[in-house]
Amino acid sequence: MDLKQLEYFVGVANAGSFTRASMKLAVDQPALSKQIRRLEVELKLVLFRRNGRGIALTEAGETLLAHAATILGEVEQTRRALDAVRGETLGKLAIAMPAVAKKVLTTDFINAFRTRFPRASLEIIEGKSRLIQDWLLDGRIDIGLVHGSSLRPGIEIVRHTNHELYLVSPRQAGLFRPGATVPFTRLQELPLILPAAPHSIRVLLDSQAAKAGIALNVVLQVDGAQFILDLVQQGHGYTVLPAFSVTMRNMSDTLQQNEIVQPRLTRALSVAISAQRPVTRVARESIELLEQYLVT
Repeated sequence: MDLKQLEYFVGVANAGSFTRASMKLAVDQPALSKQIRRLEVELKLVLFRRNGRGIALTEAGETLLAHAATILGEVEQTRRALDAVRGETLGKLAIAMPAVAKKVLTTDFINAFRTRFPRASLEIIEGKSRLIQDWLLDGRIDIGLVHGSSLRPGIEIVRHTNHELYLVSPRQAGLFRPGATVPFTRLQELPLILPAAPHSIRVLLDSQAAKAGIALNVVLQVDGAQFILDLVQQGHGYTVLPAFSVTMRNMSDTLQQNEIVQPRLTRALSVAISAQRPVTRVARESIELLEQYLVT
């Protein structure tokens, strides 16, 4: 029995299924199942019962879970204490962020990180904000960049910025002149291409529409800013996104952005950590680097 097997076991037990645990742990499901099976063979005990709804812990599994969580917590605290003794130059930092934030994270940050911590390792993972919160709580990552202001208990925001949202349309559409502001209620007149809820932008727009007493005309529900912008560029409709979503993809020549007013709409981008774990010097100074090199 090794620590990685215990980590995988706890992940599967907490997730309630191998599929969800595979996503949270960022491990292929066959490899995850193989490690759990090896653990059961080594212990000569069955840890999970398989049923039609997923899996459940056996009595042996419940006993192991109670001890495994304590063991892993003690190991993590020991590692962090040793990191502090040796100046943390050998530490490892894992950062997770949504795709759009990952695209604007320049190589300058990576260069600065490696200059400051030449013997440390850096892992940058892409994921949706909901999954990133899971990773923070599970200890899979040290720092998360998440959209929206609704965070789970146990997650602490250490930096908070707001991105203003704009109406994005094809330049040839001509419905609004360049530089003109667009009252929010005018969005009900437009065929919109938006992500499905619970995406933070969709939740914000639906909430504001309810307050204004209007119904948005969503003709397409699509995940992924690049796909949405391609559809807007082809004339299938309009969308609402932060300004950098257009400029960072070099689509300013074909797409037009207009400010939305009455009210102005903003989406939060937060740098978050787990409130249940101490912050290492590597993580603390990396947050400072993110402030310098992450375009917001």
